[in-house]
Amino acid sequence: MSSKMTNGILFIIGAIAPIVVYLGLGPDGGDIIDVATAERIVFWIMLSLPIAYMMTADTMSGGAGHGYAKAGLLILIISYTAGSVGDAIAAQNIELGEALQSTFWPALMMGLGITGMGYFVQKIFPTWLSVLMMLLGIFGFVVIGVIGITDNAVLETPLWLGFTLINISLGVLTIRK
Repeated sequence: MSSKMTNGILFIIGAIAPIVVYLGLGPDGGDIIDVATAERIVFWIMLSLPIAYMMTADTMSGGAGHGYAKAGLLILIISYTAGSVGDAIAAQNIELGEALQSTFWPALMMGLGITGMGYFVQKIFPTWLSVLMMLLGIFGFVVIGVIGITDNAVLETPLWLGFTLINISLGVLTIRK
C-alpha cells in the first residue's frame, strides 16, 4: 500500500470513527457501550488524524506553506490530546471535563485553521478545501471558545459535521493524488 493511500485512509478513518462509535455504539445511539468506553475508543481511533496531518505536512517540506502546516499540526496534537482528556474526565466529572474542553477544543479548531492556511499557501489541496478549513477553524474557535457550546445542537452539529466532511475530503483527495 502506498503512503498516499495510507495517509488518505487515516484521514477517512479519523473522520468516520466518532460517528460510528458515538451514534452506533454509544449512549446517544445504539447504547451498547457507556460514555467512558466510547470516549476511549474514539480517542484511540482518532489518533489517525494527527498522523494523517503529519504525513501531509511531511510532503510539504521546503514549500511556502510547510511552516504553517507544521505549526497547525503542533497545535492540533497538543489540543487533541488535552481535549480528549477533558472528554474522558467529563464522563465522570462534567464540570472539570468542561473546563478542559472549553480550553482545548477551540485550540484544535485554531490548529485546523492554521493548517488550512498552510495548505492554501502551498496549494497542496484545492483552494476551496483550504478555505473551508480556515473558515471552520475560525467558526469552531468562536463557537466553542467564545460563545461556548453546552449541548447546543444548532451550533455544534454544523461544526462537527464540517470537521468530518473536511477530513473525509482530505482523505479522498490524498488517495486520488
